[in-house]
Amino acid sequence: MFGKAEDVPVQSIVYDQDFGIPAVAVAVQGSDVLLERPSGWRWSRRYTRLRLATVREKRQFAAIRKLHKQASAHVKPR
Repeated sequence: MFGKAEDVPVQSIVYDQDFGIPAVAVAVQGSDVLLERPSGWRWSRRYTRLRLATVREKRQFAAIRKLHKQASAHVKPR
């Protein structure tokens, strides 16, 4: 866990303990941290509910990013 919101490294992969998933820390806004998944889904979480992702969680995130990129490449534009 982090001592204060400013301790959360922006652009690092963190683990949201409420949702149980890793995400990228995009920005710090007061005591909240803006998080993002490879799908583009963004949400805010209080810094006290986050921790740095483990090696396993980072691999999981990389795999999800890769799958999402592959799936997005096959979507036909309207």
